[in-house]
Amino acid sequence: MSSNKFHRAFVFQAQAIAVFGLLSVPVSSDAGEWIISPAIAIDHLWTDNSLLSSEDPQNESITRVRPSLSVYKEGARGNVDFNYAPEYRYYWEETQANETIHLLRTSGNLEVMENHLFVDAWATSDQTQLSSSRSSPDGLTGTSEAIDYYTMGVSPYYTTRFGNTSVLEARYSADTVNYDNDEAVDSKSQSVDVVLGSGTYTVSHAWELAASHTVEDFSSNPEDNKISRFRGEYIQQLSRRWALAFAAGYEDFQLVLGDDVDGELWSAGIIFTPSNRTRLALGGGERAFGDDYYLDFQHQGAFTVWRMNFHRDYISARDEATAETLFQRQDEFGNLVRDAVLDNPPPMIANGVSTLSAEYYEMDHLSGSVTFRSTRTQLTLRASLIKRDYPTDSNVDTRDVSTSVAFSRVISRTFTGIARVLWDDHEDEVQNYRQWAALLGVNYRLGPDSMITTSVTHLERDSDVELGSYDENRAGVGFVTTF
Repeated sequence: MSSNKFHRAFVFQAQAIAVFGLLSVPVSSDAGEWIISPAIAIDHLWTDNSLLSSEDPQNESITRVRPSLSVYKEGARGNVDFNYAPEYRYYWEETQANETIHLLRTSGNLEVMENHLFVDAWATSDQTQLSSSRSSPDGLTGTSEAIDYYTMGVSPYYTTRFGNTSVLEARYSADTVNYDNDEAVDSKSQSVDVVLGSGTYTVSHAWELAASHTVEDFSSNPEDNKISRFRGEYIQQLSRRWALAFAAGYEDFQLVLGDDVDGELWSAGIIFTPSNRTRLALGGGERAFGDDYYLDFQHQGAFTVWRMNFHRDYISARDEATAETLFQRQDEFGNLVRDAVLDNPPPMIANGVSTLSAEYYEMDHLSGSVTFRSTRTQLTLRASLIKRDYPTDSNVDTRDVSTSVAFSRVISRTFTGIARVLWDDHEDEVQNYRQWAALLGVNYRLGPDSMITTSVTHLERDSDVELGSYDENRAGVGFVTTF
């Protein structure tokens, strides 16, 4: 690790500790209990193609040690959600360099002035990879090194009510995105948001007026991006089940890279809520960069949850980096999980970005999932489509389609069987490939807090570039315990 990378990692960890300290200010005595879940996972894997080579596969033994800590506290005047899992990887045959990756998601809120002044703060550490990189889904094998990145932000805001008729919120936010890669572009931003919305006076309609201004400072650019948005929304309830939604406004992207984009925005749609377990929002219109469509569907039954979402946006790689992905505190059914690291890890589908530059691009993101859960069985199917279209020729447009199936079945009091399948289809102007991976495993529970894990995995990629095709076989055994 270069001195610059070491400095970034050290500064980030120090900042994260400072943020956690701020959010851990003692709250009132009637606050809820602390939920603290420490754990450790140790596993050893054998692979027959450590570098994912198409011509000269090399065997490797890899040991991973991953302690983790999940802390949750929700009180009357503040809350904190801290999840950290450093992972050390040791390569016995030295086909790759040993490394430690830091996976962190921490966030919290503090009420400074009762009912009026609040502070949000957050910090994350994660990894990404370029969409066409030569790497396994978990980044353990391959020649393309996964890229570490760190984000941190703070956002004080003031809110007040005007009787039952309206609510005003004024918010200031500042955040940073730093990549552990000399070729990537670090950035920081500041934004001001003011929102005035309807109160609880009427339930037949709702409205909101919002204005925001953001300044982004990318390390590679001599000037700043300036993004302004003005938006009004109105929802009219037609009946208990049906409502109409309208939006109109103006947005202005003054960008250092690429042409400026500005213009009116508008949309119209419907909201269908036949019950408190089912909701569908569907609509379309225009934004400054082109046509705009959206879809948001969710249905929750006694044993299943269905979700589908589509949105189109004009964003940069930093926007994707600041989207929350790690260690969700709620499961698919909306229940609070005690250990977000072990009980609700990130989904199997994790598309990397296609560039780490400061350029903005149009992105379409379609995702869907269905989860079935019974006393002994859980089955989750996921699918996603991500398209990135760049307005200039400086970067390559990409399309990624991913699907996954995750299945687990409690066989007996001590044995649980697991199966996972992941399939990807990637297209760009340089390389197209199809990749799939399958895992079979059995977990043996030693007691209420410990278990032994075993698995075999096969990975295969078929690329239109000859050297981009390869396959890999793995076997692994591990131990997990909570304290």
